[in-house]
Amino acid sequence: MAAATAAAPAARRTWSDLWWCDQIETLAVAVAMALVLKFFVIEAYQIPTGSMQPTMLGDAGAGLRDRVLADKLCTMLREPRRYEVMIFRFPWDERRLYVKRIVGLPGETFEIAGGDLWADGRIARKPDHVNDSVFKSIFPVHDGGMDIGRAFSAGPGVKVYGQRADFAADAEGELRLRETVRSDYLHGYDPDWRIQPPPTVDSPDIAVPDLEVAAAVSLGPEARELALTFSSDEGDLVLSLSPPAGGGGEATAVLRMQPLDGSAPRELARRALPAGELRPGGACRVVARDADRQFVLFVDGDEWLRVADDASGPRTDHPRRALVSLALRGGGSVEDLVVRRDIFYLPARETRQKRWEIPDDSYFAMGDNTQGSYDSRSWRMLVYELKGQTIRGFDFENRTAPDCNPRRLPDGRTVFADVHGNEHVFSESDLSAPPRREPAPFIHRRYLLGKAVAVFWPIPPFGPFRWKLIR
Repeated sequence: MAAATAAAPAARRTWSDLWWCDQIETLAVAVAMALVLKFFVIEAYQIPTGSMQPTMLGDAGAGLRDRVLADKLCTMLREPRRYEVMIFRFPWDERRLYVKRIVGLPGETFEIAGGDLWADGRIARKPDHVNDSVFKSIFPVHDGGMDIGRAFSAGPGVKVYGQRADFAADAEGELRLRETVRSDYLHGYDPDWRIQPPPTVDSPDIAVPDLEVAAAVSLGPEARELALTFSSDEGDLVLSLSPPAGGGGEATAVLRMQPLDGSAPRELARRALPAGELRPGGACRVVARDADRQFVLFVDGDEWLRVADDASGPRTDHPRRALVSLALRGGGSVEDLVVRRDIFYLPARETRQKRWEIPDDSYFAMGDNTQGSYDSRSWRMLVYELKGQTIRGFDFENRTAPDCNPRRLPDGRTVFADVHGNEHVFSESDLSAPPRREPAPFIHRRYLLGKAVAVFWPIPPFGPFRWKLIR
């Protein structure tokens, strides 16, 4: 009896010890999994600057700063792909994390020409999903469409009612943009964000001929043709969509180029496809995009036409004509009309350099906010030769920025952060040679941390709802 009585407390202690062990093991596994996820799989970052606006907002007025999730595993398993958005450690100041879009790949000859990007002499076209992300609305859009009358002039037989335009059966006129589309810094921003261009922004007076038009089209019972015209310095690119007569059979899509010199138009493509809702009395959603030397047409989400121009070469670096017009022959109406433009990529701001040779294992990166992005185009390394020591770091002599490098102290000495973030303080008498500046435009692969995949913050009531995938 005594032995049995003495054993009971020991059994209770063993059960308690096992319970605590289970809890500690569960907590340890959870912490380990969180650490694995953070360091090897996915991590959250805050966007520090406006270089990627409006795709991602950073320091964007009204205190808006997006927070994004980054997939760190993909950089371990494969090479980055063109136009992916990457988070990386800045090569010339390793304390800083940057986010940019990878546009130039290892070993390429990379060039910015005519507002587009070129690699090894061929245009580097953006995939459709990237275009969907980076194209910028050029007019305020409300509930899917814009105020047509403010943006377009209406010809004979066309009447505009807010976000709707009606074409009479005998209408001879068309809707035509009132003004050439230009590289306005504020395109793509919601006016409620109250964003203003920074004083140092590069704002060239350049037309942007790479455009997209989307509209909900209702065809009248006698509709014969929907015509969309994209006008540039090179001429008028005209898309003609003809529904099948009598509502049966196939629709026809024809793409022609009308040169400005008055010569005969050139037919670039002709397709016959099942009409679907593109028929007299029907309604459909039409999206037409002329960008990156390629014309693409979607009707109700289906691709109807894709015509690439790989022979004409770059557009002019300073285009002056970028207009769109729309006509509906035989009657009908247009609603939910949206006009968007592509990014017009600019060369280096300071040097106007537009061509680079990318080394192996390195990448060229640019921000979507090409007018206000500090990226590969402008990166320079500053080298100080002190007595017995060479110091290298990034050159960012923006006097108004808190992270300018170098900084001047009131006593005349210089504070300079090297590539590792170590700050050096010295006077002019300590220099053995004048400082020199060297171009440093490339990111070595070892600095890449992860692919930005989604904006998850802000959410109301802390800001506008910004959740979206990053493409």
